[in-house]
Parts: sequence; structure tokens; C-alpha cells
Amino acid sequence: MRLHDFIATIAVLGALAFATPSSAVSADPQGFVEEQHHRIEALLRAPASATRDVQVNQALADFVDYEELTRRAFGEPCPVAQPSCEDLWSQYDDSRRAEVRALLEQLVRKTYQRNLLKTLDYDVTYRGSRDVGADTRVMTEAKNRLKPREPAVRVDYVVKQTPRGLKVVDIVTEGSSLTKNYYDQFLRKMHDPAEGYANIVQKLRDKIAKKD
Repeated sequence: MRLHDFIATIAVLGALAFATPSSAVSADPQGFVEEQHHRIEALLRAPASATRDVQVNQALADFVDYEELTRRAFGEPCPVAQPSCEDLWSQYDDSRRAEVRALLEQLVRKTYQRNLLKTLDYDVTYRGSRDVGADTRVMTEAKNRLKPREPAVRVDYVVKQTPRGLKVVDIVTEGSSLTKNYYDQFLRKMHDPAEGYANIVQKLRDKIAKKD
């Protein structure tokens, strides 16, 4: 899957901004996902403004662990479906790590916000959770209430306990892992003599700069 096509899968995240309000962040992975979705949805239903954008960015930072997501996208640890892999992350110095981490955060955040606004009219059913190693997978289905004949979309959130509390570290859409798709693309580019690290950075920058 190309970066162009794969990034589009994050659009379904907008379908999942539905939950019961809570005054405190849940220690339960499913409750955490529900509460954070409710918070982001409430912000996006407010009139557009610079203040709202700052609040949405903060809410997303509270929801997603961009550092861990980036490491996983570069093979540390290996994708669950690929227990043996090349650790691209260990090959980078601190400067390169900071660069790709910042770029991935910008790209994920930009795409997430854009598509959340397009997909607020979805109903979500939570299908429970299960432990996968040190992670917990929260399973959901999202259905467009305006187009009831469309099939529901299966989206699972991989949640991990971090020093800053529960965070989403991967998203699996219809069986396709966000971080594994990134990893597969980055691995191919790193081993292509015509591409390499510089090309990865440029592709990410191009996606961030592209007008919606």
C-alpha cells in the first residue's frame, strides 16, 4: 500500500468520535478510547478557530503516543504480524529520530483532523478488548448512519500503558496495521539506492504541505 493510499485509512478515525462524557480519564483501555473520542468530537463540533485547533492538537497528543508510534513504524519493536524484522530506528541518530518523529506527528495530526470533520455522522459499537502482549487491543465497528447500506468499518486501537498513562500506539483498520504499513514502506525506501532516508523525509514533507 502506498503512503498516499495508506494515509487515507486514518480517515476512519473520524468515525469513532463517540463516547459517554467523563470527568476523569479512565484507567480501562476501552473507557480511555471512548472518553478521548468524546473529547475530540466535542472540540470539533465547535466553530473553527485558532484556539480550537490548539485544543484539538492537545487532545490528540493526550490520545496518541507519537513517539511510540514512530518507533514502531521504523521497526522497534517489530510489527506483531512480523516478529522478525530489521530495526530501522536503531540505525538513526538522535537528530534523524527527532526529525521523522516530528514529521509523522504533523502528518497524522493533519489527516486526522481533516477526516474527523468529514466523518462525524458515524455510530460506533465497541466490541470489547483483548490483551496482546504488553498492549491491549480495543475493538470497534463504525457505521455511517447517513448511508446505512454501507458495511461497518472495523477499527481496532492498540493501547499501551506509558509513564503518561494510557496511549494509542497503533491503529488497525480492517486488519491493516498503521505502523506496519509505514514500516513496509520505509523499509523499501531505505533499501532503494535511489531513495533512502532523505527520500522518506521528503515524501513526508510533501504530504504535510499538500493542500486538502
